[in-house]
Amino acid sequence: MTITHLLRESGIQYTPHKGDTVLSPDAVTAWDNFPLSDITYDSRRASEDKLFVCLPGVRADGHDYAPAAYDAGCRIFLAQRCLALPEDALVIVVTDTRAALPHLSDAFFGHPQRELTVIGITGTKGKTTVAHLTAAVLNASGIPCGTIGTVGITYGGKCYPTVNSTPESDVLHRTFRQMADSGIKAVVMEVSSLALVRHRTDGIRFDIAAFTNLTEDHISPVEHPDFEDYKNAKKRLFSICDFAVMRADDPHSAEFLASCECPFATFGFSPDADFRASDIAPWQHDNALGISFALHENAHKESVSHKETVSLRIPGTFNAQNALCVIGITRHLGFAYTDILPALARASVPGRFEILDVLDDCTVVLDYAHNGMSMKSLLETVRAYHPKRIVVLYGSIGGRAQHRRQELAETTGDLADYAVITSDNPDFEDPESIVNEIASYYTDDMCPHKVICDRREAVLFVLSIARPGDVLLFCGKGHETYQIVRGIHVPFSEKAIIEEMCAVMRRGVGAEIAEHTGVTVQE
Repeated sequence: MTITHLLRESGIQYTPHKGDTVLSPDAVTAWDNFPLSDITYDSRRASEDKLFVCLPGVRADGHDYAPAAYDAGCRIFLAQRCLALPEDALVIVVTDTRAALPHLSDAFFGHPQRELTVIGITGTKGKTTVAHLTAAVLNASGIPCGTIGTVGITYGGKCYPTVNSTPESDVLHRTFRQMADSGIKAVVMEVSSLALVRHRTDGIRFDIAAFTNLTEDHISPVEHPDFEDYKNAKKRLFSICDFAVMRADDPHSAEFLASCECPFATFGFSPDADFRASDIAPWQHDNALGISFALHENAHKESVSHKETVSLRIPGTFNAQNALCVIGITRHLGFAYTDILPALARASVPGRFEILDVLDDCTVVLDYAHNGMSMKSLLETVRAYHPKRIVVLYGSIGGRAQHRRQELAETTGDLADYAVITSDNPDFEDPESIVNEIASYYTDDMCPHKVICDRREAVLFVLSIARPGDVLLFCGKGHETYQIVRGIHVPFSEKAIIEEMCAVMRRGVGAEIAEHTGVTVQE
């Protein structure tokens, strides 16, 4: 594709420059003998046949890396201002490069979203679970489906890591093209609030969009300035979709429903919801935990009322809400309950109340709970199964969302039986300071707690104190296979560590564990 074709297909407004000289739009056609092979905003991936997009970021500005991209061979640039580059560089100046990139990417990859059913999920919690359960139903029903979200990009039995829950727009459209070319027919993607305000989803028309819930989160100097901004960002999704599936009983539901610009269906525990759950009951088989509930479709419309029984391998009333959302989505797509319910009964989600079958006499759970709301839901859910003890390991991220530290401490202190505070993606903050701050919020009437800053050591300690009948909750990392330390993703798989350690424990306890790990078993 040539730059002229790309600009015409994308429809963006631009002004071409050579240095400080403004060119006429027609002058760009002179560059058509430089066909583009790709688009990049990473100077390390720059080459002579790529368009380099200067993206301003939170910590760095892509305009500062334009000289490095030039040195790597790039001669065509998209920028928000003139660039001090040699005369043989063409600079396409736009008002906002982030706003232009999704339209350029969609055009460059041949508008691949038109070949897919695109489903978007937004909300504070539940996005990952709803996305993966929806994909499980579609895949089980013979509709090849991929996911894009916190766990990564998954399709065709493979998973590819992503930096953000909703990747940058060029990654999205590149992925859409790869999915469509490999035979994928639908994609379910998590749509974060930051993705909506930072233009990552601009230009995408969602066939279905869903709202799970809303609570205060992602409010910091580098995210949203306040809750109102966060909420309004989420609402944007419902102006770019053809059909919405909306939770009926969230405190902010009325506002979201009022802002919805398309037909919608509702779900929840409200009698007026189109998809409603009742008679939610926990079930336990060996070390597996789950729930069942009665599903009522359109019970408020007697002429079309319908009732089914739903069973899930993941517990909690919040997962009943998630399942209702999935049912609302898949019913709108035309699926029968004979397809939906068996798929839901078998489905699980990586790192979301993922039960690891590693110990015979206690339940080991890997979960992504990382704020007060999700931790409270998790602990209350587990308590309903009457374990001997709930032992929870957790930490809190560095550099942002500092309010989580107190709410996590207060929640675990009140609802757990024992807490181990450790490191979780400290980034540029001192991990010792973070864990000590969390510990400072514990009071004498809260559960016993221990601070172990090294996360691997903390994991081994929790396993070493396990007793029959315990539920061990490893929270915060979930599916992640890294720790973020000073901007670097350091390999760290909590799941692999747990499985390795438990294999040792099954061979013997006490001295063998201490010898293998350096952790002394506690009685």
